[in-house]
Order: sequence, then structure tokens, then C-alpha cells
Amino acid sequence: MEQEEFLNHEPDGNHEFDENEQGIRRDAAHRFDYALRLNEDRENYENQARLVDYGTNWFPICGVSAVCFPEQQLPMKFHDDEREIYDRLVESARANGFVVLFPLDIEECNALPYIATLSKVVQSNPQTLSMELMGVNRCKVIAYNLERGEAQIQLLPEVEVPSILSQYVPRYVKNSSIHKQRELAYRITGYPFHILREITTNHVEECCRELDRMIGSDAVIAAKNRGLVYFSYFVAQQIFSNRKTEYSLLKESSANSRLAAALKYCKVSIGKCSNCNTPIFRNEHIMRLPDQTMTHVNAHGYVHKITLLSEVMNYVRASPPSYDFTWFPDYAWIIIECSNCDQHIGWEYISMIREPPRFFGIQREGIKFQNDEEHENGSPEESTNSQAIFEEISEGEDELSE
Repeated sequence: MEQEEFLNHEPDGNHEFDENEQGIRRDAAHRFDYALRLNEDRENYENQARLVDYGTNWFPICGVSAVCFPEQQLPMKFHDDEREIYDRLVESARANGFVVLFPLDIEECNALPYIATLSKVVQSNPQTLSMELMGVNRCKVIAYNLERGEAQIQLLPEVEVPSILSQYVPRYVKNSSIHKQRELAYRITGYPFHILREITTNHVEECCRELDRMIGSDAVIAAKNRGLVYFSYFVAQQIFSNRKTEYSLLKESSANSRLAAALKYCKVSIGKCSNCNTPIFRNEHIMRLPDQTMTHVNAHGYVHKITLLSEVMNYVRASPPSYDFTWFPDYAWIIIECSNCDQHIGWEYISMIREPPRFFGIQREGIKFQNDEEHENGSPEESTNSQAIFEEISEGEDELSE
């Protein structure tokens, strides 16, 4: 189907649409929020407060549909009936205060204590009840004050366990198993080498190689040069998995263990529908765009973390194309669903004037990754069978666009 014809195409389906002031039809459940563009209503905050001045204290707390890592930017959008929460967060921002963020759908956050992220408000727009926050530090929520909407938190240290194994292991055990060496090093130094995987330069370089093609070598090198702690959070943001896995990485007590746990997700090879396990993409289809943003929020306040792909299979289009409030300028978006079970898996983007003319944005919560299955089933044979199934289906598919 030609692009111009497709842009005017009206797909079948029981979707509700409304019209904006220009008469352009759009999906009523998919209005993207661009309220934080530069405009006169936006307020910026220069938060100069130092965490060492606060220690354990009370801060406003807010649940979000995402995991926020330190130094990660997170957009937020509030409903009209949530203005009280919005005003409370803005008041904290104006006072050089902080905001505690926690993921709403993580069961562990229903009971104290639990791990969260201390953040600061960077900018806000009172006309649209939207704001952007920046993660600052991991923290532990230890108490609530429900009347004030605040939580008492304890800051958590950022730990990088040095590679001192070779310095503290006697020569007579050099030829012993790595497990024995770590056990002995733990007894001598107190460092938990018996449970931590030792992070070496080779591990870091392996992460760099896996991420280079997706986000570019310049960004990866810059992150690596900022140290192991920052790099571990950087890798955790780039992996292909859901909030449950991301939260498990936020809880890791050291940069070493966080990077070791995230490394396997840099190598995921198959993405499947999280509802019915239908194959959707392979990792060689992952792509990048200049200045791309991985985290977006829609008008309903739901945060989406997306992965960009050049090709997707086993999908159907579920909305007409629209340029209205697109996340990617000059690209029209189309909602796409799993062709087998109709679960929302992301969006197709097309443009008449940009390169590439088409790509896909897959929302991570709609995808189950091969590594998740291996973790759940403990069976390496599963991944081999999955790869064979994917290749078999791929050979029988027509063009992806049809």
C-alpha cells in the first residue's frame, strides 16, 4: 500500500474517536501530551538543595507507572482531580525540596519498608498539570504520613565494590574454583564475593558492545566514563524488559551486582507478546533515531517506555494514522496490536518527509522477552525452541507492512 494512500486509510475496528479544533480525527484514548514544550506557562526550577543536608527526612510521595533510576528524566501528567497532588509536588519544588517516586504496580511497594527513588521537579506547567522530574538517589521508604501525603525516607549509599579479589586471595588457592576464591576473600575482607559476580573490564566492554548499535557509541562511552555507579543505572535504563525487572535492578545494593544482573537483558534476541507469547521482533531489528527519547507520557498520565524497531511481525493496525501530538515530529502514529490476541503492543510511525519513512515503537509492558522466560522456566532449551519457532514463522510471513 502506498504511503499517501495509507495515510488516508480508515481501518476497521470498534475504536472511539473525537475531533480536535481543526477537525482532525484522533483516538480519544491516545492523546499525547506535549504540554512541556517551551511556552510562557512553563515554570523551571533550579534545585540546589544538597542531600547531605537532609539525611533521613520527610518528603512528598507520588506513585507513577514507571521505575525511575537516579539521573533519569521522567515526564508526568495529572488529571484534574489530582490537582492537590500536583500542587503539593510543585510547592516542594519551589522550596528546593524533593519528591519520592515509587512504581504503582509493584507488589513489594504495598508494604513498608521498600525501595524508591528520591527525585526533584525540573519543570512544570500548571495549565496542563504536567511536569518533568529527575531521579536523584535511591532511598528506602520507612514510614507514611497519609494526611500530608508524605513519606519518611532513608537515603541509600551508592556502592561500588572494588575488584580486590586477587589482592586478598593467597597464592596457594589461585588454582581453586572462583567460588572458593570468593568465599575466602569474603572471610578475609568482609566483601560479599560469595554472592556477587565480580565485575571486570570485560563485562563493561560487553555491555558497551551490545548497546552501541542501539543508542550510539558516543552516549555509551560518555556513560562509561562517569564511573561504574552511573554506568550501571545507564545500562538498567536501556535494557529490554518490564517494570518488574527494572525494579529488581533498582533494589540492587551495589553497582557491581546491578550491572551483572542487567547484562543478560542487553542480549535479548526475541520479543514476544506478553499475553499470548506470539513472536513480535528480534534484537537485530532494534534501531535508534537522533536525539530519541525512550520515555513518554500520554494525556492520561500513563508513562510508556518504548523500544524503537525497524521491523515488527504478527501485528495489526488498530487506529487511523494521526499526526496529532506525535512523540516524533513529522511522523504519524498508528496504534498496533498483537494479531493473535489484540493486546496493545505499541505504535507504527510513518512519515512522508523524514528518514526512515517508517519504524515502530514497542511499549515494553506489552512484550515478554526471551530472557524473562528463561528466568521463569530455568530451561535454556526454551530459548532454542523459541528461536526456531520465530524463524519458522518469519519464513512464512508476507511483507510486514501488509
